[in-house]
Amino acid sequence: MQKFTTTLMLVIGLCGCGGSSSNNSVPNPVPSTPDFTQLREVIQEDLTNNNAAAVSIAIYKDGEIVFAEAFGEKVKGQGVPATPNTLFQLGSTTKMFTAVATLQLVEQGLISLDDKLVSAMPEIQYPGEHALDWQNIEIRHLLTHQSGLRDNEVQIDQPLLDVMLSIYPNAFSPMNPPNLFFNYSNPNWSYLGALIEDFTHQDYADYMRQNVFEKLGMPRTTIGRSGAIIDGDYALGYQEQPNGNNSYISDISQIPITIVGHPAGSETWSTPSEQLKMAEFLLNGNENILEDTLRTEITKAHVHQEFAGLPQHYGYGVFVDDGFIHNEQWYPIKVWEHGGNTNSYTSLFFILPEQNVAVSLMSSGAFNDFKSSMVAALNAVSTVPSPMEEPVLASLPEQYSKHEGTYSTGELTIIVTKEESNLVLTIPEFEATNTPYERRLTPVGDATFMAVLNGEAIPITFFPTDESTESVYIRSRQNVAIKDGY
Repeated sequence: MQKFTTTLMLVIGLCGCGGSSSNNSVPNPVPSTPDFTQLREVIQEDLTNNNAAAVSIAIYKDGEIVFAEAFGEKVKGQGVPATPNTLFQLGSTTKMFTAVATLQLVEQGLISLDDKLVSAMPEIQYPGEHALDWQNIEIRHLLTHQSGLRDNEVQIDQPLLDVMLSIYPNAFSPMNPPNLFFNYSNPNWSYLGALIEDFTHQDYADYMRQNVFEKLGMPRTTIGRSGAIIDGDYALGYQEQPNGNNSYISDISQIPITIVGHPAGSETWSTPSEQLKMAEFLLNGNENILEDTLRTEITKAHVHQEFAGLPQHYGYGVFVDDGFIHNEQWYPIKVWEHGGNTNSYTSLFFILPEQNVAVSLMSSGAFNDFKSSMVAALNAVSTVPSPMEEPVLASLPEQYSKHEGTYSTGELTIIVTKEESNLVLTIPEFEATNTPYERRLTPVGDATFMAVLNGEAIPITFFPTDESTESVYIRSRQNVAIKDGY
């Protein structure tokens, strides 16, 4: 699943000083006959520079796959090469498929996007003290990461419905009321998967296979361990562990089983060529899968990400952006994309809708960086504008006073004050326990700053309410702090 590492890589790019100072973007010409020599060289270099045993890539242009190759070994050190048919995990790229399944329920009249989650699933057992927040979550808020649900996983091997009906809501309270702002959280998608199971009376993986993957023409794409084992052609690579005991793995049983995370992307297996069936569907439609009026909602910009003022949005399971960042530079081109990370695999999925181009890249390593390969692939078959300086909005010290105040996460008190031209934090709980943190917030852009807490760099963004000009919320992916008095 997509984790903080992805966000941090973005922030590092934003904080850099590299990039052209010119706003004039000169496109690279599209070759009449694509030459993939440079792409192969970049992929080999990226594979060498990452902890991954293999990488597989496929490129779609104008209705057909024009390139599909794999590099490296299926299992590190065993000498068996990966092929374009080798299965990898796609992580959070799964979310767009879960969105299709959810919208199928809408098309069938089983649910509405305006339905309250707890009305659609009245069996959810949430604590009474959090009733108001739970009762205002709509199904559309799950699709757009606007529910306010905390991004915590329940690390137990139990059925999806059991976990989402009782275990998760009693273990984790909402961080904030819904429909305030975008905040990436995997449990949104676990609830969508639970809805699918509840209304169809089918296991989530079975429903996806029969109603999404097979209809898209993706017969080998599968969710869960058993399908990959039966198929037999899958890659194993570098796995990161919470205890830091990271290593290359040689047996599929070494990968943790997390059924509750399946709808968000914990164990979906596929190939890049099959992934591009989804790209073709998003670009051209197929009313045997989903009517066009609902399909186009997937790639509509429903909510601004509100990160440093960048023109980035989220649809339903897809990031809908006016550009992307690579090597501290901004490429100004419309893109639909969604990456994916698990503890053992990385996925990149890009669509350039105005050029009818898509690329899927999958590697067998945790939190790999194959962005250079992605850019090389796009350049090989399309007109990619030359990069420019990141178009972040200025962070204005004269506006910092509106962020001042005392905020609380429920566990931490955060006192925000303006000192000269800086915004600074005081965290009494950290002071009492000698937990290290940097008091000064580093501006990234607009109302987004970098906080360093206990050695970890965490991007935070200040938000007002609709009725207030002063900031009321501090958002990070891990926590939301609310100003006293609200």
